[in-house]
Amino acid sequence: LQQLGVSVHFGHAFESICPSPRIIKEFTVIHTNGIHRVTGVFCNCINRSVAGEWRQQLLRRRWFPATHLQPETAATFEVLNHFHVLTLQGKVTTYDYYAGLEKLYDNVGTAKKIDRYKAFSRMIREWRGLKMLKRGGRGNNATKDPGDTHPGELAIECIACPRPDENLPSGWENEPAQTRFKYWIYLAEDACFRLKRRLVSSIEADPGIGTGSAYFVEDTAFRKYITHCNNQTEMSTCTGLSAVDHANTKFSRGYATTGVGLAVCARHELVQKNGVVDLQKGERYCNMDYSFGSILKGIDPRITIVQSYDIACQWSKNLYQRMKDLPSQVAVSLSERQIYFAIPKLHIHGHNLSCQLSFSLNWLWGVGRTDGEGVERNWAHMGPVATSTRDMGPGNRHEVLDDHFGHWNWRAICRLGTCLFFHLTPFKY
Repeated sequence: LQQLGVSVHFGHAFESICPSPRIIKEFTVIHTNGIHRVTGVFCNCINRSVAGEWRQQLLRRRWFPATHLQPETAATFEVLNHFHVLTLQGKVTTYDYYAGLEKLYDNVGTAKKIDRYKAFSRMIREWRGLKMLKRGGRGNNATKDPGDTHPGELAIECIACPRPDENLPSGWENEPAQTRFKYWIYLAEDACFRLKRRLVSSIEADPGIGTGSAYFVEDTAFRKYITHCNNQTEMSTCTGLSAVDHANTKFSRGYATTGVGLAVCARHELVQKNGVVDLQKGERYCNMDYSFGSILKGIDPRITIVQSYDIACQWSKNLYQRMKDLPSQVAVSLSERQIYFAIPKLHIHGHNLSCQLSFSLNWLWGVGRTDGEGVERNWAHMGPVATSTRDMGPGNRHEVLDDHFGHWNWRAICRLGTCLFFHLTPFKY
């Protein structure tokens, strides 16, 4: 485009030309049809106070600047949004997407390469963060400044799970015991070992933007807590529970993080805010306890909880004491709550008879057809993200995973009506 004489003017109306412009002869712009060079013409006259800085002039044209000071590279809003949707749906990596744009620009390799991969990666990272803030209502008025965002406030929460003062009728706590199950919360906990992160970068080099504001727990407090956790000494008294027996040895060599643990609402499958934790070895109790405590902090203690976990028969032992020993940010007293522990309906067939009799959802009054396996369906969606996140720094990885968890939750909200109708249909007559 530059060779054809294309110039793009910023800061002035389309019909006017700046009398004293600042000209960038080789301005790089990334669009959905490739990577281009144009001549960038910025306003530098007395109108500058109205036109604003270079970055502001670009943003008004829906071009996202690669840097904030005198940018010479930008990406259009269209290409950033295009990549964002593709990566959320198809798990396309930034590297592969940018390589595709290069092929659109030159699929033979004879033209001079325009290498803006790092700049594009940085713009995508900022775009993700800004989108999350925008959708959380931050920065749009004086009462919701981005810096005042509290932990978990940017998460998309389930609209069907009971929350007092939001979606419950007044006097719900006085519901008769026979029908009180309508106001229970059903959670399903599990871990995924595909979402590893190699020993690259560090928290000092890549602290992350707003970690803890959505689905991951607040990082600083969690890292401090986890350094004092010893190896798990409790072993399984049930058959075949490798999550317990190998809690200290789960493929940890060469990895800073061996996976993640989290909880979803078992009936609607939305990831819980501030419920995602990194694993350093295997599926240790200390990690999963922290996740559970963080989630309970956001649930009214008057609400009964049905907690599903594939190793609930072992994990629930001594849990009341372990929860008291957690840091103050997530420590809760379980004696003040009513909690039922259960094992998902598919996993329970791998347990011995005593577990099947004590922890089966089929015997638990009030749970209906809840199967507890919804968290496994989330892993099928999240597993492919590991292709791009395993070599990321800790902060960037948290941001990307938060973004994908948010997409999963949003899609669950959009299809919730259809899903509920589908499950209700067999009981119509």
